[in-house]
Amino acid sequence: MKTEYDLIIIGAGPAGTPTAMAAAQFGIKVLLIDKREAPGGECLFEGCIPSKVLENAANKYWDVLTCSTFNVELKGSEQIHWEAVLEDKDMILKKRSMAALKQIARLPSLDFKQGKAAFVDGHTVEVGGELFGFKKALIATGAKSSIPDIKGNGVDKVWTNRDLFFEEEIPKELLFIGAGAISCELVQMFAKLGTKCHVLERGEKILKHISKDATDIVYNNMLTLGIKVDLNIVLEKIDYENDKFIIHFKQEGKKQILEYDNVVMATGRVANLDNLALEKAKVAYDEKGILVNEKLQSSQEHIYACGDCINSPKFAHTASYEAGVVVHNMYAPSPHVVDYDKNSWVLFSDPQIAVVGIDENVAKKREIEISTEVYNYEIDARAQIDKRTDGFVKFIIDKKTKIIIGVEIVSADASSLAGEASLIVANKMTAMDVLGTIHPHPTLGEAFGKLAQQIFFKSMMQKSKS
Repeated sequence: MKTEYDLIIIGAGPAGTPTAMAAAQFGIKVLLIDKREAPGGECLFEGCIPSKVLENAANKYWDVLTCSTFNVELKGSEQIHWEAVLEDKDMILKKRSMAALKQIARLPSLDFKQGKAAFVDGHTVEVGGELFGFKKALIATGAKSSIPDIKGNGVDKVWTNRDLFFEEEIPKELLFIGAGAISCELVQMFAKLGTKCHVLERGEKILKHISKDATDIVYNNMLTLGIKVDLNIVLEKIDYENDKFIIHFKQEGKKQILEYDNVVMATGRVANLDNLALEKAKVAYDEKGILVNEKLQSSQEHIYACGDCINSPKFAHTASYEAGVVVHNMYAPSPHVVDYDKNSWVLFSDPQIAVVGIDENVAKKREIEISTEVYNYEIDARAQIDKRTDGFVKFIIDKKTKIIIGVEIVSADASSLAGEASLIVANKMTAMDVLGTIHPHPTLGEAFGKLAQQIFFKSMMQKSKS
């Protein structure tokens, strides 16, 4: 016997849950399926939320340790209670997941089921031996850590970021494989907690997809924190002997060996499509995830996919944006298409990096003629007061239209500045539009107005010379 639904959603993370709730509010009969006992997905349980709880505690602790910078003296009583930090993390995760369940309970046409789903055919899924039929479906199963194919008996014993969030004690030493976003956030956090940290990266720089202007600042701060970083390495083997990891790699052709208590594999993420039996539903996919069109339809037009299981920017907020596009395209009369040119994201490194819209690399690939203008925080009043002048705000401007198509921010508080940058890009503003706003003084956000003023004066000087 098969239970029928209008819409079945596989995955209750930042993509699946908003889609389910929005559809159910219109009276559509929805089944939301997830392997966990409550909604939230990896972002809530094993990703951005737990990492930010731990990172926040580490940063507060670091502020105490470094308070002498502001002429404040403490005398040896500073300590962090890690077990209490973990309790806070668990409390926040439970509070948020239970709140989502309560919201679901208020929607009579929305059911939640725990279990692993697999397609039986193009209109049926199976969960724990039960069959459920659907008119439309959304696949929102997210992504998982990618473990490269490396030799050695220690590979299956390495940690991922998920394992770090459940460690009951602060590790004495950590070796990170990879210098992407996850690694650079976590390595700085643990270095502030007193952990001996080391990073191995196969590329020539950390954070390969971010501009060198920004990554140089983060890299230098990593070195200041005592983090050892080895670039241009070739990882060959990870063994495990006598409670130690033995890491074999080459750097500039020379063989090297390291011993570490703990190794964290942070070499990227891949779409989580395991055991979905997509071939039975005739849903096409490749190594980058489920193949979708600009309306987020798969090869089967009644089956959609969004979030980290497709080849799109892998951020929780981007998945939620895609969820809105999916709901609209499923049930509204006129279609919507995704527009990633207004996407935004924040790397919670130290200092933080925020990027909105199109960066310089993308502009170059699209052959968009651009100019870049930078306001350096070393001349900024607020940054000087905070003693954090290591950063900047950069506008990427389309020379033809004068529109600001991208913004890059490096600042200790870039996450709080990203909102204005998002509005600038989404509303296709020019520097003259930004100049028309009045920013409070002294704030880091004043940089937007100062940069617009800088651009205005520059254009006036060029006109006077011509």
